[in-house]
Amino acid sequence: MPKTIESEELLLAESPDIERFLQLRAAQAQSPEHRRRLESLVIEIMENPTVGGRELDEQEAALRIGLGLWALGRLEEAIANLAGASSPEADYLLGRCYLEAGLHARAAEAFERARRGKAATKHLATVGHTEAIAKSGRAEAALTTARTLAKSHPDDAAVHYLLGLCHDLTARYTEAIPEYEKALELDPQCAPAAFRLAFNHARSGDLDRALEHYAAITAGPATYFNALINLGVLYEDQREYGKAIECYRRVLSIDPTHQRARMFLKDAHASMDMVFDEDRQRELDRRAQLMDIPVTDFELSVRVRNCLQRMDIHTVGDLVRHTEEELLTSKNFGETSLSEIKEMLTARGLRLGQDREDLEQPEAAVPVAAAPTSPPDDSVLKTPISELDLSLRSRKCMERLGIATIGQLVEHTPDELLASRNFGRTSLAEVNEKLARHSLALRQPPPEEEAEEGDEPLDDDEAPDSDDAE
Repeated sequence: MPKTIESEELLLAESPDIERFLQLRAAQAQSPEHRRRLESLVIEIMENPTVGGRELDEQEAALRIGLGLWALGRLEEAIANLAGASSPEADYLLGRCYLEAGLHARAAEAFERARRGKAATKHLATVGHTEAIAKSGRAEAALTTARTLAKSHPDDAAVHYLLGLCHDLTARYTEAIPEYEKALELDPQCAPAAFRLAFNHARSGDLDRALEHYAAITAGPATYFNALINLGVLYEDQREYGKAIECYRRVLSIDPTHQRARMFLKDAHASMDMVFDEDRQRELDRRAQLMDIPVTDFELSVRVRNCLQRMDIHTVGDLVRHTEEELLTSKNFGETSLSEIKEMLTARGLRLGQDREDLEQPEAAVPVAAAPTSPPDDSVLKTPISELDLSLRSRKCMERLGIATIGQLVEHTPDELLASRNFGRTSLAEVNEKLARHSLALRQPPPEEEAEEGDEPLDDDEAPDSDDAE
């Protein structure tokens, strides 16, 4: 069991140690309690900038506050504080913030300033600077520096991860994988290398190995959000929706406001409901076939056959629509005949009177938006479909159907949408609800068109959409 890391010993350390500082993100992600404690510590320093009774100057306080905010993932606030702390450590953390925010040019500038500091910061900043250069579209240039770093620091896992990343970004995937594996050999806890390995295996279709690496990243006490989300997506691909939901819930247990986790969790629940509906429909189809079987196909006594014929009972469906009392009112139909019928039905999971109780229960209706009372505004019809803020699964179906605007959407009927792969009744209900907010509705089919019931099987083929471990 990994040692529990306390935020106090990292954020409130007497002397700045950048390598120790970097452990703070993992420390706060050990549990919701650790995250809340770090939030409290950051507020304490804001209100009373002291460490061990020593009053911090303005720049050192800004460094500690920015560090805590970075660890909490609040990048904009972290950048605002770190920009006011003039030190190699602050510049390095500022570079990390910019890198995670996708501001690669600014990250490179911050790392360049940090390289002028002491040896530990200089090396880390050189690695960060090279990563920023690679991700800014200059991976070939970064690869030269990465190879030089690998010669001078052959046992540094971060350098081998960087070398693998440069190969990765220049489409040298077969050369990237050995470097990621070398990084993990040197440091089994090198989450970025494990993440990129998983990402590459998922991209190449080796889902088993991708699952293995994502699961390894997420097995520890720290929570790597992107790894958990990508792991959840892979579980969804395999229709293991319960496991996917658990991944998204782990993210939300630490950060309840994480938008992607909230959206993916909603989609996973919808997928689970759709699969349940699909299974239920198959069961109903099986029952329907059973109901059509003629009673003459069963080895019933002559007396029972004659009684059923007199009561105009010709199929199993006709039979289960009758109760015991109704059968017993028939001439020559007694307890012995009743027992014979019940035994035959029980062997097939049926019972008398069943059809009245649950076989014909109506399915939950899909909400249908009311037809607009006046012609819709052209500006609304030209609005991009993205403005409806649909869930991931619904958005993907819109893309498959080539629907780019609300006007194109309302030209479709519910049945046309349901015919699309992965678009089921849950998605249809969502679309109807969103359109109703604009006083719009899907085009309704003419009376002669027959609606198709049931949802398509789920086969969400979206590849993991994030390539950085948090």
